[in-house]
Amino acid sequence: MTKEIDVIIVEDEFHQRETLAQKLQEYHSEIKIVALCDNAETALVEVIRNQPQLIFLDIQLPGNNGLWLADHLGQIAGDAFTPPAIIFTTAYSDSEYLLKAIRLSAIDYLIKPVQIDSLAVAINRFKKQHERAPIRSFPEVIKKERLFRFKNLGGLLLVKIEDIAYVEGDGNYSKMYLANGEREEIFERLGEIEQSLPSETFIRAGKSIIVNKNYVRRVYARNSTLQIATPYSSYEVAVSAGALKAMRDAVI
Repeated sequence: MTKEIDVIIVEDEFHQRETLAQKLQEYHSEIKIVALCDNAETALVEVIRNQPQLIFLDIQLPGNNGLWLADHLGQIAGDAFTPPAIIFTTAYSDSEYLLKAIRLSAIDYLIKPVQIDSLAVAINRFKKQHERAPIRSFPEVIKKERLFRFKNLGGLLLVKIEDIAYVEGDGNYSKMYLANGEREEIFERLGEIEQSLPSETFIRAGKSIIVNKNYVRRVYARNSTLQIATPYSSYEVAVSAGALKAMRDAVI
């Protein structure tokens, strides 16, 4: 007799959630769905309450996202609680470093709408993995891959050092300008971000600016600005006159 597998589905879109549940019940009789959740906070409670072996976890959720949930489950792991295996689901193409972290910390990830054949492959991977030593938790992968975590609108942003061009403080919030030209709103003060980033790479360029010195290309004394250039984008950042000399010394 096939051993029953307790499963929780975390998906905010009703149709996607119900369709996945239907496919699991129709094609995988060993799956027992113990909860359906539409947000990460509810899912966290249900996972602790039901302690399933496996969860299907959407990356993009309202409020805190799926990465936030994976991170929290790893942090509370202990003798009384073993985090479930994770199969992520996503409707879009994620960045390379994020997919790498997902691959290392999860059984698999599936592109929505989930296809029957790819679903079967992921479940078979879970069964094989379940017989061996558990894969590394999400926090372990973050540490090994040197990913930095910040609070953003989706709940959790993961970036590498080379992904950040510069950060601009804005009171209780900050704007993070990425090397690929995108901008992220971070719900952390600039001082908090500065403490979490390596000082040998990121330096103050004024009261409200932190820059990745590896991307500083020019220092313009005449109008007190820096040119920050990455392989994909270029920025001009105004700095204080006092910070300008320190910047010139730091990047020479």
